[in-house]
Amino acid sequence: MAFVTEFLALLLGATLVLSACGTQQAGAAAIVNGTAISDKDVQTVTLQLNTLAQPQAKLTSSTVLLSLIVAPYVLAEAKGSGQSVSDAQVLKVITKVAAPSRSTMDFVRMQLALGSLSQASKLAILTKLGTAKITVNPRYGTFDAKQIALRPISPDWIKASAPVVAK
Repeated sequence: MAFVTEFLALLLGATLVLSACGTQQAGAAAIVNGTAISDKDVQTVTLQLNTLAQPQAKLTSSTVLLSLIVAPYVLAEAKGSGQSVSDAQVLKVITKVAAPSRSTMDFVRMQLALGSLSQASKLAILTKLGTAKITVNPRYGTFDAKQIALRPISPDWIKASAPVVAK
C-alpha cells in the first residue's frame, strides 16, 4: 500500500511540475502579451505552405511558430512606416494554396514586409520583442529574445528521482 501511495504522490508531483512548464491556455503554442497563437494555426500554416515548398525547404512547426510570434511586431512596424503588404500581394505569392488561413496570410505578409523594412525599423522590432511577455509551449522550446529564436528544451529538464523501494 505504501508503494501505491508513494507512486501516486510522485505522479501528482510530476503532473504539477509539467503543468507549470507550459502555456496557461489549452491548445496554445505560444502566448504573446496575452494573445494566444494556437497549435491549430501553427499546423495549418505549416501544412499550407509546405504544399508550395521543395522537399529540402519544408518548414518546421517551430519555424512557423517563431514567425507567428514575430509577425504582429513586423506588421505593425511595416504599417507605421508605410510598408504595408496587401492581401492581393500575399495571394499573388501563394496562388497555389487553396483558401489560405488568416494565419497563413499573416505569415506570408510578415515575410514580404520584413524585406522592405529599414535597419532602424528592424532594431525597433527587436527592442519591442525584448520587452514582450512571450510564453511558449515546451514542445516547441523556449523563446530566446536576444537571438529571436526558439531553443529546444534539453531532454534532461526532468531530473530522475531516487528509486522508490517497495516495503
